[in-house]
Amino acid sequence: MYRILVVEDSPIMRQLLSNLLGGAGYECILATTVASGLKSCAKNKPDLIMLDVNLPDGNGIDLCRTLKSDPAARHIPVLLLTGEAREVESRVNGFEAGAEDYVMKPFNAKELLSRLKSILHTSARPTGI
Repeated sequence: MYRILVVEDSPIMRQLLSNLLGGAGYECILATTVASGLKSCAKNKPDLIMLDVNLPDGNGIDLCRTLKSDPAARHIPVLLLTGEAREVESRVNGFEAGAEDYVMKPFNAKELLSRLKSILHTSARPTGI
């Protein structure tokens, strides 16, 4: 089973993603801030990290950059998720920080799951193996 860490500050979005991922057979770990996301990543060793770009204590793009510079976490694929970065420059910054994909809110559930599956298929092995 793949383990996905979701770092999202919106309670509604966390619940939606938890239900969506759990229903698709993924183990979902939730965090609400940059700090709790870093701790959870170190503790839970996820197969993929889904980051909101705007978090209460920092920026998801900066967190992605931090994770990708950490030898213990750089191999973990990152998907950035935001409702505000409509400009190409923002998405480019996310990719330059090391993100594997960038999804805009609101998203289509089928498309999001398809993108996750594609990233996991090419980048990761399930934690349970």
